Parts: sequence; C-alpha cells; structure tokens
Amino acid sequence: MHSDILVPSPEDQEPAIGILASGSIKRAVAGALVAVSAACASGPIQVETAAIVMPDTASRPVLRMRKPAPARNFWTAMVNLDPDYPKAHPTTVDERRFADALRMAMAGDADNAELLLDSLQRQTTDALVQSSSRILLTAMLQYQNKWKDLGELAIARTTQLDSLDGDRAGVEFWASAFKGVPDRQIVFPAEPVVLRLTLSAAATPVIPIQINGKPKLFWLDTGSSMSIIASDVALECGVEPLVRDTLEVATTTGRVPARPAAIKRLDLGGISITNSTAMIVSSELMQVGIADPGNPAATKKIDGVVGFDIISRLNVQIDYVNGTVRLTKSVRKSADASRRNLFWVGTPIVRLIGPGGIPVHLGLDTGAQETYATERMLGKFRVRTFLGERQQVGGLAGTKTFRGRFVRNLRLALGDRNFLFQKLLIFAPAAASVVNLDGVLGSDIGRTEIVQIDATNGIFSVEAPAQRR
Repeated sequence: MHSDILVPSPEDQEPAIGILASGSIKRAVAGALVAVSAACASGPIQVETAAIVMPDTASRPVLRMRKPAPARNFWTAMVNLDPDYPKAHPTTVDERRFADALRMAMAGDADNAELLLDSLQRQTTDALVQSSSRILLTAMLQYQNKWKDLGELAIARTTQLDSLDGDRAGVEFWASAFKGVPDRQIVFPAEPVVLRLTLSAAATPVIPIQINGKPKLFWLDTGSSMSIIASDVALECGVEPLVRDTLEVATTTGRVPARPAAIKRLDLGGISITNSTAMIVSSELMQVGIADPGNPAATKKIDGVVGFDIISRLNVQIDYVNGTVRLTKSVRKSADASRRNLFWVGTPIVRLIGPGGIPVHLGLDTGAQETYATERMLGKFRVRTFLGERQQVGGLAGTKTFRGRFVRNLRLALGDRNFLFQKLLIFAPAAASVVNLDGVLGSDIGRTEIVQIDATNGIFSVEAPAQRR
C-alpha cells in the first residue's frame, strides 16, 4: 500500500513572481525532475521509457469544460484561475475588482489589467488583495517589458532594494538593472520566416539565430521567462553585463547565478530584435547530459535560449514532422475569450480539460524533456498511480535514477482533441506560484505533430500534419 505524500499548498505559502530559468538550467542544476519518493510494500516497477503523451485515437467525445475546479474560498478560486467565482459567492468589492483584473489578464488585456491592479494595490485596505495585486501587476509589467515601471514599483514597495537580505531572483532586482535599457524593437519582414528545426539532446526545439551578427543555435524555450545566453557566447558576441552584481534566477529545483544584459541585435531569420533584455549564465551550467553508455559524463553545450519574452510576441508554429519553425508577427484578433487556453500570469499556462469537465492548468515549458504532474492533479481526479523507478536521460552527468509515484493513465483534452498521458512522474515543485499548477506540459506533447504558440491570442494547439488528417 502506498503511503500518502503531503505537498504544501500554494495557498499556504507566500507566492511571488521572479525571473524563471529554462528547462536547460533546471537540468543543469539538479539533473532532470526530482521525484517525490513514497513507501510501498512491494518493489518499484522499472519504467523503461519517459512519459508517453499521444493523441487519443479512440472514438470518444472530446472533453469539454463544465465547471471550475472546486474552491473552498475566494483565494482558492483565484489560484485555480476562476475569475467568475464572485458571480455565485459572496465577496468584497475589492475581491471582485481583483477577479476582474485576473479576467482581463487571462483575456490578454494586460494594459487594463495593469491599470486596475495598480489602483487596487494603492487603495485597498485588504492586505491579501494588496499583496496579490502587486504580484499580478508585476507579471503584467514584466509581460509588457515595462522594466522602468517595474523598477519604480519595487522602489515604492521597499527602500531595501540593494540590501543583501533581498531576494536576488526577485523581479525588483532585475528591473533595477534593466530600467535604463532602451525600448525593445521588433521588425518583421513582409513574409513569414521559416527556420530549420533541430532537437537538442533533451529533445528541446533548437533554431539558428544571430547574436550581433554571429550565428548560434538557441533553444526555443517557453519555460524561461527571459532569453538566456551562455557566458562564453556573450563574450564572443560582445554582450556585456549591465551591472557588476550577480543576481539569481529561480528554477523548480533551486537558484542559479546570472547577470542581467541587453542584446543589441538578435536576429531570428528575417526578424530583427534590438535591445532585447537577457540573462548571462555561466557556460559550465549551460549544458545538458547526453545518453552515452560509454561516457556517462558526456554533455552537450547550449549556446543560449530564446525565452518567452520573445516567443510571446510571435505566432510560432513548430513542425516536428517536416523539421521547420515558422515565425510570423502575432496580430490580436477579436475572438471568444472562452476559447483562449494559453494565459500569462507570471508564467505561461495552458488549460486542458480533464474528467468531469474540470480544467487542468499546466505550466508550458518547451524546454522540459517531458510532461509531469503534481499532487494537485491527483486531488482533482481519481487516477491510478504506481511506485516506479526509471533512469532519466538528459541531466547533469548523464543518466540518473529516479524513484517516485507515476500516473498510470490519464485522458485530457486540448482544444478539439483528446490526448492520453501515461507514466507521468509526480513531481513536487520547490517554489510556490501565484497559480496552482497541476503539472508542467513539456515538449513531448507534440513531437510527431505541429505545435502552435500564439500568446497574443491565447492559443496553444497541437495539430496532426496534413497527410494524417
């Protein structure tokens, strides 16, 4: 019989918005995902493969959202991304205004969400509303690349910005470094840009780019809130740190030293980006383990990462079948807000639909080698789990054995298709979030499909290639 695994509730922790590192850095710090271990009377099952994510080919109705996740109070509803909770439950005026701001954020209306949240955090006398408004306001400013406004917000909140006691992964430190960087400019060509797609040792999408005119290969990684450049590549390409201090980036497994920088020119094919904020990370950390039985310590170097700060401004189509990435300018369309399934609330989140029509919220991380679940998901559905043991490929120093609980089989809907998720590792993130994540959606969701990411219109989709439709 399995013993219970207790994971702290994010509602009982103090959530915060920080600078998030990519899947590559997560693996560099502590290998791949760290399993939550559980006691079991029998030995663990040997799991020979990574998580399996595939379209459900059975003739079953597509799961549709029927109701929000159960919420015992207003704030539980908010971290479950249910801004309609006040319509059926008693709430205060300020709580309703916060729910309105969350609805705007989820609808992609960052400007109006910013205005309402700024007003709330200045005027409310409710401490929870005030702190939550500041957290979500920080996310809206970060999404809009408003580093100067973020710096002013941080200074208004604390006079201890340069204190060694501060959180050096907090946005306020990064905002202080970035506030003098000129506004980022993105110039698009008349025609779509099509780049060659390769896969990293961790199966992350990799594209050719240019840093100040020098060609490099960067991961396309939604799990990193900002673009990353390896220290040796930064030196070669003339990208210098903006400040002398070393700051930090937060990962699910710890902290990584990093230095804020600005890339004068970043080219993605014919798309030219100037004054792109970035973080410089030591080259020693920018590498991923390779599955080489003859050399377990073999690693592959990573030049850098194109993060969500850039990806969110593009309409991205990753065609794993034909080995291409198609990039165009994302143009806001008037569409039914209820059909949006990709949200930014400090991290990109994809909404899927589970059994009973209950929504599931997974952090979108194309830099993660595989999809995994959290204990939160187990609290929503009755799913069978088993104690397993598996070697995880792609971590620091080659392979590593993980023991923990796995979800045997789960069916979730994404858009108009059902997908089967099998052998999902149950992983407890180390950091609290403003949202209750039910897991992380890795790059395995579409490795034989065409993946579209259009943050402006709140679209994340996985479609079969034309020849298979």
